[in-house]
Order: sequence, then C-alpha cells, then structure tokens
Amino acid sequence: MASDTFRRARRRRLVARRVACVLALCLVVALFSFGALTHGASPSERGHVRPVLPVEVADLPASPAPPPPAMGQIWAAAVARDPSPDLATGGDVGTSGNGVALTFDDGPDPRTTPLILDTLRERGVKATFFVVGRQVAENPELLRRIVAEGHTVGNHTYDHADMSGLSAGQMRDELRSTQEAVDDALGYHHPMALMRPPYGNPYLEGSEALPGFREVVREQELIPVTWTVDPGDYLLGGNPDSVVRAVARADEAGRKVEADEVVLLHDNQRQTAEALRGIIDRYEGSGRRFAGVDELLADKYLDP
Repeated sequence: MASDTFRRARRRRLVARRVACVLALCLVVALFSFGALTHGASPSERGHVRPVLPVEVADLPASPAPPPPAMGQIWAAAVARDPSPDLATGGDVGTSGNGVALTFDDGPDPRTTPLILDTLRERGVKATFFVVGRQVAENPELLRRIVAEGHTVGNHTYDHADMSGLSAGQMRDELRSTQEAVDDALGYHHPMALMRPPYGNPYLEGSEALPGFREVVREQELIPVTWTVDPGDYLLGGNPDSVVRAVARADEAGRKVEADEVVLLHDNQRQTAEALRGIIDRYEGSGRRFAGVDELLADKYLDP
C-alpha cells in the first residue's frame, strides 16, 4: 500500500518536471522570436503594435505603392516659382510636347471602374483617378486595386462639391474627408498631391472664391489639375464611338499647337469604358505618348 502510494507520488513529480521543461522551452522560443522581430527597430517602435485601420489585411497591396517619388521635389520647385501651382487651369499645361495624360473623375464605380482598369492593364497605360471620397468609402476594394496597379490617385472632394459655393472651412472638410477615406480604404496613409475641383470651379466660372480656394489647396499641399481635352463623355450615353471621335477632334486641335494634353474622362460612365481602347488606339496611332500628370508637372516646374 505504502509502496503504491510512493510510486504514484513519484509519477506525479516526473509529470510535473516534464511539464515545467516544456513550458520553459516555450518561453525561450517566445523570447527568441520577440528579439528577432524587434532587433533593429527604433525605441519608439518597440513595445507596441501600430494599429491597423479597419481594412481587411488580406486585401491590402503586398507593398504599399507610394505617391510618385518626384512629387515632393515638384511641390518644392512649384511653390518657389508660383504662389498657386496648378496644371491646365488656363486651358493649357504650360509645356510643349506630345505627352497625353489620361485622367478619370467621379469614381470609383463598381460597374465601370473595373472595366477601365482591365483595359489600362491590358494596354500597359497608367492613368490618374480623381476619386470622390464618398465613392471610395463605398468601394474601398476598387481604390485598393487602383493603387496596387500603379495608377495615381487625386482628390476630387468627398461629395463632388462645387468649391465656388463653399467657405474655406468647408473646402478643407471636403479635401480632408477624402484623404481620410483613401487612408481608411488602404489601411495606411497615402498622401494625395493632386486634386481636381468638381466642374472645374472656381477656375471656369471666374468665381470670387478663387483666391480663398488657392489658399486652401496650397495649405493642404495640393496641386489643382483641370484639363485641356473634354470630350463630354458623360453626355454621350450609349455611344462609345462618339466619345472616341470627340477625343480625336480635340487631339487634332491640340497637335496644331504642339501642346501636351490632359484628357478629362469619367470612370463612372459605361460608354467611356467601352471607348477606352479606341481612345488609346487613337493617341498611339497619332504618335502621342502616354504620360503621368506628375511627368507633365515635372516638365512645367522642374525643367529650366
């Protein structure tokens, strides 16, 4: 009886020692892994985990695409030369060449933006998407795709608001809310360096709001970009051939003055998505080259 009791006690001690050994080994492995992860990190990065914004991690681009690398340099050069840097707000880009920048407004739209992205990827063309913050909030996965595929994102306000009718505070809210929507969709801060005012205002209407608008966008370090070519694609529902013809007419007029072009299109229009291959064919056939808005800005502000 005493012998059985002794054997049971010894067995319990052996089990306890084995459990302790396993726990100790797990602790050593955990400490080693933590040290490897934090080795080389700055003191401010150790001891806490940076929160992730409410976006599915699996949906984020594997390597977040930064803004065009030259935009910081372009901004510094632009504000040194121009109190109100912009592009195409006076009907031309201020440079001569054969560059064509394709730009798309008012998206992302779940029905048509994917079709436009498919065509751009198929043809190897990069574009600039001036996004509406409300649309980004409703379609974050499309914003992620735009960025992941190497296109540039610009600010087109949150509610597609006519800036001519807003106070300076309301303008800031429209721009900041859109930036926040983009950051929320991506899960990291993706600063937008470009913006397009809806309807081209306050530039096109000669509005008294223009000086205040210029102050706000400079404060936000945004460069307004309007356009030189407007085919009126949003007026040509169901008629993609008419969109291509309208672009062709504008291209012919632009080539007479050997000017770079910024083309205004809308990625929430089905006829535009269906016309895009024809538009690309037209420009490529006329010897034009596709350029980013950042390239045109570099030509304007960086070249001597």
